[in-house]
Order: sequence, then C-alpha cells, then structure tokens
Amino acid sequence: TVSGVLRFDGENRTEDEHNHFKLLEHDGDSLLVGARNAVYNLSIASMKAGHEMKWAPPYKVVETCTMKGKTTDECQNYVRVLAKQAEGQVLICGTYAYSPKCRIYRYDSSTSEFKVYEQFDGEAISPYSPHDNSTAIYLRKTDEIISGTVSDFVGNDPLIYRRRLTKVKSGEEGIRTQRDDVRVLDNPNFVASFEYKEHIYFWLREKAAEAVDNNEERQVYARVARVCKDDKGGPRPSHDKWTSFLKARLNCSIGAATPFYFNELKAVSDPVVSPSSPSDHLVFAVFSTPDSSVRMSAVCAFSMQTIRETFDKGTFKYQRSGSSQWTSLPRSEIPSPRPGSCSADSSKLPESTVSFVMRNPLMHQAVSSVRGPLFVEGSSSAELTQIAVLPSVQSVDGGRHTVIYVGTSDGRVLKAIQIGNETVVIQSALVFPSGAPVVNLLTTESLIIVVSPDEVASIPPEGCSYAPSCAACVRLQDPHCAWDERLSRCVSRSDGSGWRLGDVIQNVVRGESPQCPLVNAMGDEGDNGIVLGVGAVISPRLGSTELPTSSPPYTGQTVALACLVCVILASVCGFFVGFRIASARRMVDAHHSASSTSGSDYDSFGRARLTRHDSLTAASVKMDPHTIYGGPPSKHSVDATSLVIPAAMSMSHHGGSSGTTTPGRDRNALMTSLNNTTLPRDYKVKKVYL
Repeated sequence: TVSGVLRFDGENRTEDEHNHFKLLEHDGDSLLVGARNAVYNLSIASMKAGHEMKWAPPYKVVETCTMKGKTTDECQNYVRVLAKQAEGQVLICGTYAYSPKCRIYRYDSSTSEFKVYEQFDGEAISPYSPHDNSTAIYLRKTDEIISGTVSDFVGNDPLIYRRRLTKVKSGEEGIRTQRDDVRVLDNPNFVASFEYKEHIYFWLREKAAEAVDNNEERQVYARVARVCKDDKGGPRPSHDKWTSFLKARLNCSIGAATPFYFNELKAVSDPVVSPSSPSDHLVFAVFSTPDSSVRMSAVCAFSMQTIRETFDKGTFKYQRSGSSQWTSLPRSEIPSPRPGSCSADSSKLPESTVSFVMRNPLMHQAVSSVRGPLFVEGSSSAELTQIAVLPSVQSVDGGRHTVIYVGTSDGRVLKAIQIGNETVVIQSALVFPSGAPVVNLLTTESLIIVVSPDEVASIPPEGCSYAPSCAACVRLQDPHCAWDERLSRCVSRSDGSGWRLGDVIQNVVRGESPQCPLVNAMGDEGDNGIVLGVGAVISPRLGSTELPTSSPPYTGQTVALACLVCVILASVCGFFVGFRIASARRMVDAHHSASSTSGSDYDSFGRARLTRHDSLTAASVKMDPHTIYGGPPSKHSVDATSLVIPAAMSMSHHGGSSGTTTPGRDRNALMTSLNNTTLPRDYKVKKVYL
C-alpha cells in the first residue's frame, strides 16, 4: 500500500449510503467532485471539502420515480455533468430521480458559499438512469454544452446533442443526431469527449451494424466519432440535425493471421504531444475483450493525425440493401463538398451532401493503433479500468518520457513508461485496500488523483523512497527517481533537494548503472526483486509495495509468441503420444494373431474369432431352407465367415418399397458361389462380430 495518501470519503453519510463519486473537474488548487446528491469542492493540498453543494430531489419527485418501477436508491440525484463557467459559476447536471435537471451555481464572496443562480431542464444533457454511461463537454467561448447520452426514460433514444445555455429559456431547439437509426448510434456506451482543433471528438462503444457473429448477434465495436464545433444544422427539414457527424472503428488488436481484437473501449486519456512528432498528438485508451472467463485488457495509443486523415480522406462504408454486404463506396459516388467536412454555414449545404452523411456516417477504414497494444493484462489479473498520462517527463540526461497511469478493478494504479517502442510497467500501487475499482484518474505535476465509488485519494506520482539501494533505484527505470550519492537515498526531483548533475545516478533505458556499487549475496536484492520488509517486494519491472496478487502485464508480442510456442509444444506432444499408442496397438494385434493359432475361440475383448481356422469350422450347421441364411447341408465344411457374408450382403431395398427387404439374389446361386469360395463381383464385404 502507498504511504502518504490523502483521502476524502464524503461527509455525513451512513454505512448503507454510497457516495458514487465519478466526475472530476480540476481548477488550479481545487477539485470539484460529483457524487450522489452533492458536489464537493476539495482542496488538492489537504483533500478536505471547502464547500459542499447539496442537491437532492424532494420527496414527491422520489415518490413519482418509485411509482414508475425504480428503486429508492436509483431515484436520487447522481451528478453526471460538471463544468466550471466564467465568473465563478459552476454548471451541474444530474439524473434527479429520472427527470434530469441542471443548475448553475454562483459563488457568493460575502457568505463564502455557492448559491443557486438558475435551474432548467436537463433532458438530453444528463442521462435519466445512474447506470447509463454518458459524457459532456462545455465550450466556454460559446457557452454551449455538447453531450453524448440518452434522452428518454427507458434509454432507447441515444444521441449526441448540442445546446446553447444562454438560450435555454427561449426554448430554442438544439442540434442532435437523427433518431431511431442504428447506422448512426446503436445502444452506445459513451466513454469520453474532448475538443481538438475545429472538432469535438466522442469515444464510445456500441453494437456494430456492420458486424454479425456466428450466433447472428451483432458484435460490440469501439468507435471514435466527431462533429464540427460550428455545425449549425442542415437546410430544412434537417435544420436540427448534425451535418458533420462521422464515426470510425478503433482497431486495438494483437496482429496475427487471425487478429485478436480488444473491442470494448473502457477509458480514454486527453490528447498529449507525440514524442516522435511534435505536430501530432496521441490518445491512450483502455480496451477489453467481452465478458467471459478469459477476459483480457489492453492499452493502445492512437494518433490524432491518423484519425483526422481517416475522416478527411477515407472512403465510406455502405450497404446497398438490408440484406447485402457492407462494402466501400467508390470515391466517384461521394458528393461534393465532401460529407462530414466543416463549412462556414452548414445550413446552405447541398441536399445531396446532407442526405449522404445522414445515411452513411461510418468510415470504411478502421483507425489502427500505434504499434499495437502497449501492454496486455491476462485473465488472471485485474481488469484495467481507467487511464491518465503525464507527457514529456524529463529524466536526468535530459530525455523526455511519456508516463502512463492505469487504474484497475481491484484498487491499484499501475505506472508505465514508454522507452522507444517498448512500454515498461515499473510500479504497482495499491491505493484502495478494500479492492474498490478505480473509476477515475487525474494527473497533475505533483499528485495523482484516484477515485473509487466511495473515496477520492491523492498519491505522489512516484515511489522513489521505497528503493533502499542505488541498484534498486536505478532498476525502477522511473524518470521521476534517481539515486543521490550525497544523501545515499533514492530521491525525486520534487523532494526539495533537486537534482545536481554528477551527484545523481539514473538510467531509464537500461535499468542498471556501473556507478552503483555491487550488492553481495547477503544484500537487500535478489532475483525476485527488492525486499522491503516482510512479504513486501518491488519487482524490477513491476514495483509493488505489497504482496503481488496479479501477474505482470505482458506486451502483445509476448502473448502472440507464447501462443505460438504453446501450439508447437502441443503438436509435438500429440505426435509423440499418438506414435506410442499406435506402437502399442500393433504389439497387441500381433499378440492376438499369435494367440488365435493356439486354439483360443475369443480375442482379448471377448469377441468370437471369425476365421477359417477357428473351432467354429468343425461345427455342424443346420440351415433353414426358407431364409437367406439357409441352404442345403454341404459336403464341405462351412465356417463362421461363410455364414455371415451372405446374410449381411444379400439384402437389398426395392426402389418402391418403404422399408421392406427382399433377397437380392437366388439362394441356390449364392450358396453355389460360397461353396466354390467365390462371391459375385457386385457384392461387398462386411466384418461382423458375433
């Protein structure tokens, strides 16, 4: 567990009540936290609530909600939209007992409190249900809210919606995606949204109209969608519809002849500058496989430049009819101006462009991740749930490194860094000993804010003090940590002493340094990591300050290689076992043949031996002349084999018969053939055991 953690667990709640913390809004030294029936304004330095905005639905509203079949717990006000406006105002929207409402609070300096300034309907801004996943972004310059949510009680009307808050009272209609069209949105779970240049990007997972599995059920795909910030809607009757809505599939997979896909998007980071291209930005995302006994998670990165090129230059996926295959639309059939592009006045766009983008919003080409999964968690490990990124962390040698923090479903935060084309997980911190899942992550220069449903915690961005020696400190490969030779301890840049070149030792790339003194066999290091105390270990690749309960993450290449090795070993073992069994059977058969000449009438399985040399040869056979088995007594000996063959082979079906059988040949001719030890050419042979 991590030391020096500051925690906030709500105020004045009973044991049966839960905070349902989820949203965070960072503003300087303070932090807004959305919860159930409240919003807390926390000090980041102390994690104590400076202000509290209580907002619970009245009894009559709760009663109406429960009469519609919802539970009392569901019929509370769960804050789902949180944004800071200008002049000290705060916009808050919540489920409000399945009748969404929004409020604008203003800070009153005379009373040092936030007071309600305005309240209005929050439909299509906040979801009705606390179980629905939604996202929203506030544009301060235009005073607009753009949300991805559902706009009805039962959750059957998903939409991406924009409304100007200054014109709410006038009843002015906003702009939305078209209703009841699975080609646009089909049962989506919105994950995140952010503003990037002239667009708003939405990250979600939904049922894919273009993909059906073996059970005739549509699969779930991860998507990225976008709209233009200046979209004013199309010409009537499309004046209240987006003219720029496009979406594309996100491809996070382990490459192979049959790729292994991570289709369910879970969390997304804000865009950060790409280390390899300062003009580009990267978005890091958490994915998982569908719910199963072998559920796996992965982290992938996507280039914003690649995403923009897919939307700006890619072809569209379309379907001629409901029963036809989805294919790529020829470029010659794409109208001009290009559908989905931003225009000065979208209300004047040609009808052909507007109708095209409403019918065909899906891009044909998927957006591929940068170099595949950065790392993968197996089914024996906790699921990855959240992600946050610190870009451009400087090491001692002046290098810049991207540091990734990933939350897990069992209350941990993994820390990983990118070294060239590799991602190395260097630390695992148990933040919530109760095992509560991490539902949100926020990074600052000096702290990491970690949120569970009932706690908000702040932790340092590094764990340098846990490394007891120079070699242990360097082995962490943490750009935040270096060994100070003057102080003889592992320090961070923010420790106060600072880093002096020549006095500190660090090697992020290799994880070892010749400047560190060797540790003898009785020292504090071993093959399994650095021993910190009874049962506490920091692994060189997975720093953990308690007993590790999950296996370390693996890269996509490692997983693919392991699968290949398993297949080869299984093939070799199968060949060896099959060869031994075949050899054993040949020996048994040889033994049985030898024993048949010794006078035994039965083999080792209790079956009568049907040979011309067994004891049945001397048996006196009496045949019924009126059956196919019958025949006159022969002067020659009749063995068991001769008895069986005519019975099995001489029955044939009449073409017009319904199940009755008749002799296929004359009995006398058949017996003559048998006595001459020959069979007609058109007869087949069957082996029959008696």
